[in-house]
Amino acid sequence: MTQSRYEAELQVLNRYLTPNLFKFQDMGTSRAHLVMAARTNRKNIYTLYIPLDGFPETLPKVFVTRMLKNREGESLNEASAAMHTLPSENGWTRLCHYASNSWAEDVSLYKVYIKCRLWLEMYELHLQNGRPIDYYLNHQ
Repeated sequence: MTQSRYEAELQVLNRYLTPNLFKFQDMGTSRAHLVMAARTNRKNIYTLYIPLDGFPETLPKVFVTRMLKNREGESLNEASAAMHTLPSENGWTRLCHYASNSWAEDVSLYKVYIKCRLWLEMYELHLQNGRPIDYYLNHQ
């Protein structure tokens, strides 16, 4: 990510989020990433980890920094269209937030965050009623 893009992303995030909810780390290295706290309407807090290698040219991966489980207690560690997940890495649940063919370089990290927050809200509904996330969110 270029310095100007970093500054633009930082400006947008500072405008819409409390600064203590996100942190860019290891910028300027091959391990550059963004860590974000996402608080749901039910007051649960999840940590999102977004590696920035290839961003914005390529779709960024997004992980919840733990392995989430479905209502039946099974790990969300595999690709699932119904649950909008992708194969996990590092023992973390990976969220599907955009189809790779829908990705555009001008999409901000804030928009990625919003889509992941929506996913988390639908995940908590899934835990409550058992309906898959696909019941609430359409595929792109």
